[in-house]
Amino acid sequence: MGSPPVVWRVYLFVGVLSGLAVALGWWGLGFQQLVEWQAVVILSALGALGTNLREPEFGDHLEISFTTVVLAAAMVLAGPGGAVLVGYASILLDFRRGRLQSRLFNSAMTACMSGTGAVAYLAVGGLAVVPPGTTPVGILVGLVLPMLAGYLVSIAVNTVLIGVMVHLNHGSNVFAVALEVLRSLGVGYLLHVLVAILLVLLWDPVGLGAFSAVLIVVPLLLTQLAISRNADERRGHARTVGTLMGALEVATPYSIGHSARVAELSDRMASRLGVAGEDADALHFAALLHDLGLVSTSPQLPKGTSAGDVSYLAAIQEHPEAGVQMLADIDFLGPALPGILHHHERFDGLGYPAGLAGTDIHLFARVIAVADAFDSLTTNRSYRAEASGPEALAECWKRAGTHLDPEVVQALADALEETPWEPTRISDKTLAEVTDVNDHDDPAVSDEYAAWQPEGSEGRS
Repeated sequence: MGSPPVVWRVYLFVGVLSGLAVALGWWGLGFQQLVEWQAVVILSALGALGTNLREPEFGDHLEISFTTVVLAAAMVLAGPGGAVLVGYASILLDFRRGRLQSRLFNSAMTACMSGTGAVAYLAVGGLAVVPPGTTPVGILVGLVLPMLAGYLVSIAVNTVLIGVMVHLNHGSNVFAVALEVLRSLGVGYLLHVLVAILLVLLWDPVGLGAFSAVLIVVPLLLTQLAISRNADERRGHARTVGTLMGALEVATPYSIGHSARVAELSDRMASRLGVAGEDADALHFAALLHDLGLVSTSPQLPKGTSAGDVSYLAAIQEHPEAGVQMLADIDFLGPALPGILHHHERFDGLGYPAGLAGTDIHLFARVIAVADAFDSLTTNRSYRAEASGPEALAECWKRAGTHLDPEVVQALADALEETPWEPTRISDKTLAEVTDVNDHDDPAVSDEYAAWQPEGSEGRS
């Protein structure tokens, strides 16, 4: 019998996960003395509020919200059974529309995350109730340190379950995805547990009880407001880039889908090269817009000539600078411009527009150059078939040290080992419409330019 379709594997996993969450909650509710129902109700309401206000800043599976603070506090204040209930309520009370699969998975995952953290808290000696008169050292040993241990367990459960879901949907390596989640959200996780510890200390040892939630929710809401404003700005940036990409694909049929694929490959390599945070965003934008200059230079490219024709080579070298000129007044794209300007430089110094070599070439440009070449090789053209992923990678390795940066090629190899690449097949109808258009990203064109090397080119020493 063959493997079940992806959708059924996913629902089977969600079903098993839901069963585990229910069993954990039922088992936890056996500790009746550990369940503080007032805490369950209040924390469930706070968790649902955080879920409804969350911002999807990190893709389909990763989101920013203060629900994590609530879940961490529930491990201590609500006991294992109560923590599972808080986890379920935080997701099921999300009033925004969402896919059933995502809702079921997120609710079961959140319940398991919170419940296992609560069990771990008790297992390492965490106090169910802090006795009156407990010393600061006693609070540290009996509450704070066990809470940190339980939180680490819950985060490990969270990231691994996300990794399993991504693996089922896309075939990615489970632990590689989990590590990527930690890299992306690690600082947020740390800040959240610190706030959760403060909430628990105010609630129990200090004795403020439910009123502590009022003191905590205001700064949490202000933080969420700042995140939402930042998210609105990022969405505006994405719309701007999307509009520019649309103009490029209208002007150059070969570009349809190419920029998005180069951006995906660049994203895969980024973390392996130490590119993260705002730099990762800048690289992503540079990859999406690296060929924008073709909008203005494409009409001037000679038709019916080979890629090695001098007139073609002389014209095509102008598009990186043209792209930078088009984007120069868009502030948020400033950090992306070096990647756009120099993505056709070669590691041996025989590229364009400036003839830079080695690490004098901006890292973004070296990453895009590898992604550009690999995508071109794995996409069919009117004059050649597409190569397989391993064949294209082998060709990139042949060019390491001359055309391409060996370190970046290694990053690509590592990324492809984790998730193989499917070649792109352009329809014969589309190819028939663009037979007079050369693919300037074909590595063979880079070799033609390197062999031609016009003397006296601007920027060349």
